[in-house]
Amino acid sequence: MNRLNLHRTFFIIIFIMFGTLVLHSQTTRVKGRVTDAQTGDGIAFAGVYFKNSTVGVSTDEEGYYTLEVRNNSLTILSASILGYETSEKPVSVGSFNEINFTLKPTLDELKAAVVKPDDRYMKYILKSINEGKKRNNPELQAGYATEVYSKIETDLQNADSKTIKRLLPKNFMFVYDYMDTSVISGRPYLPIMISETSSEYSHRTNPDQKKEVIKASRISGIEQEETAAQFTGSMHVKTNFYDDFINIFEIQIPSPANSNGMLYYNYFLIDSLNIDGRKTYKIRFHPSKWVSSPTFDGEMAVDAEDFALREVHAKLKKGSNVNWIRDLVLDVENQRLPDSSWFYKQDKIYADLSVVLTDSTHMLSVIARRQIDYINSRYVDFGNTDLSDAKSAVKLGENVLNNDEEYWAKIRPYELTEKEKGIYQMVDSIKNVPLYKDIQTTVRMLATGFCDISPKFGLGPYSTIYSFNNLEGSRFQLGVRTTKAFSRKVRLMGYGAFGVKDGKFKTGGTFEYMFNNDPMRKLLAVFKHDVTQLGKVDYEYGSGNIFTSLLSKPGGQKLSMVNEFNLTYMHEVNQDINMGVALENKRIFSNKYVSMVTRDGHNLNSVAYNQLRFETRISWDEIITRGVFDKYYVFTEYPIITTELIGALDGLGDNDYKFFRPEIIAEYTLRVPPVGNSYMNLSAGKIFGTVPYPMLNIFQGNGTYFLNKATFACMDYYEFAADTWVTFSLMHDFKGFFLGKIPGIRKMNLREIAIFKMAYGDLTKKNNGIIGDSEGKADMLFPKGMTTLNTPYMEAGVGITNIFRLLRVDAYWRLNHRWHMVDGERRKVDNRFVVNVGFELNF
Repeated sequence: MNRLNLHRTFFIIIFIMFGTLVLHSQTTRVKGRVTDAQTGDGIAFAGVYFKNSTVGVSTDEEGYYTLEVRNNSLTILSASILGYETSEKPVSVGSFNEINFTLKPTLDELKAAVVKPDDRYMKYILKSINEGKKRNNPELQAGYATEVYSKIETDLQNADSKTIKRLLPKNFMFVYDYMDTSVISGRPYLPIMISETSSEYSHRTNPDQKKEVIKASRISGIEQEETAAQFTGSMHVKTNFYDDFINIFEIQIPSPANSNGMLYYNYFLIDSLNIDGRKTYKIRFHPSKWVSSPTFDGEMAVDAEDFALREVHAKLKKGSNVNWIRDLVLDVENQRLPDSSWFYKQDKIYADLSVVLTDSTHMLSVIARRQIDYINSRYVDFGNTDLSDAKSAVKLGENVLNNDEEYWAKIRPYELTEKEKGIYQMVDSIKNVPLYKDIQTTVRMLATGFCDISPKFGLGPYSTIYSFNNLEGSRFQLGVRTTKAFSRKVRLMGYGAFGVKDGKFKTGGTFEYMFNNDPMRKLLAVFKHDVTQLGKVDYEYGSGNIFTSLLSKPGGQKLSMVNEFNLTYMHEVNQDINMGVALENKRIFSNKYVSMVTRDGHNLNSVAYNQLRFETRISWDEIITRGVFDKYYVFTEYPIITTELIGALDGLGDNDYKFFRPEIIAEYTLRVPPVGNSYMNLSAGKIFGTVPYPMLNIFQGNGTYFLNKATFACMDYYEFAADTWVTFSLMHDFKGFFLGKIPGIRKMNLREIAIFKMAYGDLTKKNNGIIGDSEGKADMLFPKGMTTLNTPYMEAGVGITNIFRLLRVDAYWRLNHRWHMVDGERRKVDNRFVVNVGFELNF
């Protein structure tokens, strides 16, 4: 699996855990079902409301409902629908309740209420909502400012199982005094992380600028640090149902207020209420049976005068093609301000994350919750005020972590109970439980590849411990890396490897020094005496990998020994502009698999370059996460442009070369829900100067059957090279759009992929070392079979991913360059058709 994708998936999970919440303790939580007394069937669209209030919800198509309120005066719950007798039941205030209603049909002629979609009237309401977005959507206004209070909690569900209790020390049994019950699943959970954040948030539309200043933050259950405080702000996790699609966990889900909502949902106008003296429509929405992509099921309250969204309750449809999320519930409430405009009031997310998506009372799972309250909100004309900051759109105020309980009591929208206050102390104590530490160690190992053997050191990466190739035979490798407990400024990594066949010892390592974390300013030194595959992305942890070894094509590996030293300085100008400058020296040695032969038949031992590399990466409005030593890029709606300028000098060693190499790379993800996402990559470059073939652009082939999305699957290593080149790749993930409509296959949650890749290249005569080409003037001959791409190379493929939520299988066809010359004879290329297998973790 690509290391970048693994890190990205891991930090998305971390983002879930640190960017989600709900204030629930001492709330009244009710779940249950409304059924017909005669048939036992669930009654759809029955109104379940607290008596003498407008607080309530309608049941779904199977009669189920959930409610959660923080109002101790509401003590009686009633269920009613036309054609049935109303039923009332008492509620235990401040705790979890499971209340089921059995309604008796009335004895008059109207036996039951039949609710049908009213397309004509719903089209009018949806059209009015869409037309009102310009005045009701806060993000479309000139500017606004608001105070934000958010609370985040991560819980361990089914933590009361006998197995878990046996693993806990006896003196930690007090934590079960804080067990509670989820209103969504009805299962018990134990809080393991809780945090509060207070911030000031500002936004302007023209130009598009955002700014959030974290005034105060506290986190219990994990290490208290300022970097983590940024995860708990509201900026990156706001839910806006005025958008056509809700982007959450990299899933594009159509909003019930989508401008083309009837393509995805059936709508039912089930009630009309008077809320705050204003007529309000209650509308149920259910997924259309023809939609195979993820959708919501729920209800929304719409102001009948302004057609503003007053409330939305949305739950991810059961059976959606989504991984690791057993339940996802979004609750949003908007408010009417004194000037008659509408703004956010409250935003809640509930996510039940589990390896097993079926209901289970034995399997541990994580509940991630987030609630945001907007306070003192107002629309503002910022005029010429610049909200941007040279460093980051999220800023930390002074003494962010140094605020006492008295301060928090003043800024909270409501008072915490004694039990809620005790949770902070309880979750801090959980950090000392061996089970908790073991879970942390396991998650870190899966994400980084290193297993911590002590608080300060880790061994790994585990995928490189044993591998094999034709140059080294069996290869054994062991590496060690320091953790942040060793130092938050310095990180060291080193490894050693030994090849049984060549009998040579290899080594490598890195030194990182953090001048600053936000904005990132880092010095990185890398040294390596190891084998590598030219024309393939190189990793600082060594070239060995058990997966590529097992899936290597016959004769596919053509490794070279290299001596390498790099010194890189990374400089973050702001959140979207990152620069780097590097001094690099690399010497490449020949061997029987990768020879270096001059035109006069002389064998060279090695060639080298000494270069200065300047790199700039530019994005826009990109969501990032920060670790102690690393910055990770998570999501942006805009293209990402990377430029590289490389200049090399000769005369510093034997057989070194002078050249200049500019290159530009553009990446873009086009999201076209519900049909999926298109991932595009375009690169172009040129080499000015005379260089041997190891320093040309060797197009990235794949000598294995292991999936590598950055390579050409039907192209071998050392097959094509150029000093002027263009490459393009397009991969479209349909997210199960077609397979999700096929009975029997739909439940497997498979996802279909389509791929197209193209490469074009040319060689100047002075760099042309093609064997048998009379126009070539290069001093060093190309390896046998290597040529260039005067005619564009193209390949296409299809794939199935999400197999067991882990595997991906792609099939590729080589569309041209299907013949090549071997010893003067025209022969078929072996890799006309290949199958690649790999790991892929996605939501």
